[in-house]
Order: sequence, then structure tokens, then C-alpha cells
Amino acid sequence: MRRVIHLISWGLGVSVLAAQNNESPEALLDALLPDAEKIEEFDHLVDKLGADDFKVRKEAMDLLLEASLIPKRVLQRGLKSEEPEIRARVREIIRRGGRAKSEAVFRRALELLAAGNGKGLLNKVAAILEGGLTVEGGLAARVGSGISLPGDVELLERLAGADTASARRMAAAGAEAIGEVGMSVLRRLLDDADEAVRMQAAVGLANLGEVAGVRGLAEFLNSESTEARTRAWEGLQALTGRSFGYSPIDQPETRKAAAQKWLEFLKGEFELKGKVGESRVIALFNGRDLRGWTHYRGGNPVDPDQKTWTVEDGILHCPGEGPGDLRTNVNFEDYVLVVSYRFPGPRADGGIGLIMTPRKGQPAGGFARDGGDYLEVQLLPGRSGDLYKIGGFRAKVDGKDLRFAHRRKEEVKEPLKEWHEMRLEVRDGLVKVYLNGILVNEAAAQEKSGRIVLREERSKLEFRQITLLPVGG
Repeated sequence: MRRVIHLISWGLGVSVLAAQNNESPEALLDALLPDAEKIEEFDHLVDKLGADDFKVRKEAMDLLLEASLIPKRVLQRGLKSEEPEIRARVREIIRRGGRAKSEAVFRRALELLAAGNGKGLLNKVAAILEGGLTVEGGLAARVGSGISLPGDVELLERLAGADTASARRMAAAGAEAIGEVGMSVLRRLLDDADEAVRMQAAVGLANLGEVAGVRGLAEFLNSESTEARTRAWEGLQALTGRSFGYSPIDQPETRKAAAQKWLEFLKGEFELKGKVGESRVIALFNGRDLRGWTHYRGGNPVDPDQKTWTVEDGILHCPGEGPGDLRTNVNFEDYVLVVSYRFPGPRADGGIGLIMTPRKGQPAGGFARDGGDYLEVQLLPGRSGDLYKIGGFRAKVDGKDLRFAHRRKEEVKEPLKEWHEMRLEVRDGLVKVYLNGILVNEAAAQEKSGRIVLREERSKLEFRQITLLPVGG
């Protein structure tokens, strides 16, 4: 049996390597699709997890943990076993099993499909998704839009009922791409439990001329997600040419009043004047991993095996083992940054760095290890919004050179363990800091472009949204 599973793993590795060498998306997909013989061998191994002989159980367990990709149906069968030992060990395999290689291969295949012609391959993509691999929702949508054909409507219906939101989002994007024949899929997904899927379905229906999609978009104007509000606002303006004074970054009361005007308008008859295009909103945190960021300690990138920032259930967890930071891999200029955060406990402390540039002079004090100059916006209960200059960063507050600036005295409630929103507007070097919708600080920086930083101190913080919005919104 060990020889069999080694052959399975070896065969997968060889086929993946060959596919990677010629960058064929179809070959990459084929390498991830287990055939009937492999599935049967995996089934036998799962059965051996309940063997009376400890050595047999251990060998089967070790081999299953070695496998790069175990078909989802095999794992589901194990979870439904009448043997408690098998159920427990399968749960452990799901928790510990390494799928990183397969996930990377799948992502590469999808990136190639999104960039080129992959028509006719949706069946293989769907089979792999149903096998248990996952993909980021935005990439899933681009693939669905790019490779779906009118004859794929049954496949899209199947994906619309998938367990994962990314698969359902792929179904929505694909349904829009195939036009009228896909509208039944979109109508089904308009009531999906996942907000991103509902948004994709609403956009699709609206672009196909269905009023229900336009009205569905309007429901997002009161979303808790700034990204969703902005997407809806951009889309509704493109569809109707109207505005009603709405801005996704206004204070809640102002937003709700403008949103109500939209809802009243959409109850009547209206003419569609355009379509929803690509959003300019950038989700710096995708809810799955740290793509786009690099972890630093002592001014140097941290070895991948030592990274301690984690993502769980869409939440980014700062471990509080600093000093250190996460930095974006690219610079940004002229933006509105919206960060949703919370303090898990009373010792919470951290910060958001803006306009980080390479260090020009000798840094001051304990920040010598940061490796860059930037403006830090404090995240600390009762003091969130205070400003610090880090290193040689140059800025003025009220006409004076900045070293440290308390936030303004406006009373802003910031309870522990509750989510708060920090909005940071950076326009031509002018930085404005809003905490839960209230302007609490501002500074005029000499630099205008740089990286964004999440400071790691010696306490825990959590983030669920880090979004860049278009300036002028």
C-alpha cells in the first residue's frame, strides 16, 4: 500500500511538473483531477484508519498525511463512517493535511485561464472545486467570466449550489458572461448567504438589463463593508447616471439618508444608461492570506516559516510579538484607506503606517529597526488617531513640524472587542484621520507616495477589512 500511495504522490508530482514546464492550464487541471483508480486506493487507506492493528492504522494515517490532494468525496465518506476512530482521524487529516502545492498549482491554472482563452474547461475547474480545493473569489469570478459558454449552463447551476462562496461567485460571473440563458443562475444567487456572491449576481442581472439586479445593488448602499458600498455606488451611477449625494465614506446617518433617496427612486420606472464596469476599489486584504504584503522584523523580511500573522475565518490576526510590521509590496498615492479593526483585550496596541519610504537619515530611538520613514496613526484604546513621525518622516500639524500629535478632543467611543473603522484620506500629501466617521487628526506630509504598514507591537489586534477607495469618492 505504501508503494501505491507513493506512486500516486509521485505521479501527481511528475504531471504537475510537466504541466508547469509548458504552462498549459489544461495540463495543470488534469494533474489535479484524480482518476477512479486513485480514488479507490484512497478509499482503501481511509478504511485502514479503523484497523485493529496499530501499525496498519499508523501507516495509513502517515500516507494520507503525505498526499497532496485527497478527493473531497473520500474525506466525506470517512467523516460519515460508523467507526469513531476513522471519523476522528479523517478530521485530523483535514486539519493537518498539506494541500499547499495543489492550491498553488490550481491558482496558477486559473490565472492562466483568466489571462487567455480557456473556453471549454469549466467542467474540469468545477470538478476540482467540488474536490475540495479553494480559490480567492475575485480570481474565481474572472475565470467564470472568461471561460463560460452557453452550453455550460448546467455546470453553472451546479456551481451555484456549491459549498464554497468562491465557486458560487464563479457561477454568477459565468452566468452573466453567457447572457440571457444564465439569468436563472443569477436570480438564484441574488439571495445567496454570501455578500460577495449576491453582489456578483446583482451586477450580472443589472448588466443584462434586469431591474431586480439594479435594486439588488441598492441594498448594498447600507452594507457594513465599505468595499461593498463603494462597488454598489459606482455601479448605480454607471447604470442610471444619478448620484443623490451619496458617498460610501460619509458618516452613517448621511449615508442612510442618501441611500433612502436611491431606494425611493428605484421603486419607480427608470432608464438604464450604462453598465457596471470594473471597480477601482482595491481590497488590500483578501480575507484568505497575506498576498500583497511582506512581514518584516528588525527591518528585514521574515522567513516564511516564521511568519506569525494568521488569517482565520476572514479575520487577520496580529500576534503581538513585535516590534515588527506588515508592509504592502507596492507604493500607493492619493487614496482613501479604510481599515476595520478591533482590540481583543485591554493591552491592545498597534498602528497604521502611511507613506513609508526608504530611510533617508538616522532614525530616532527605538524605531531604528523599522527600516523606513513614515507617518504612524496610533491604534490604542482611547488614543487611536494620535500621529507620530517615524524616522525622518517630515510632516506638519497646524503649521508646526510633527513629532507627535494627540488626536482632537472629540469624544469617540472605542469599546474593546467591538469593530471600529479608521478612514485615512491621503490626497497630495494631506492626511486626514477619521475614527468611526469623526475627523480626529490631520497632517500635511512632504512625501506623497509610499507603502502602507500595519505595525506589530507586543499586543494583539484583529483586522477584517483593509480597503483602498478611489480618491474623490
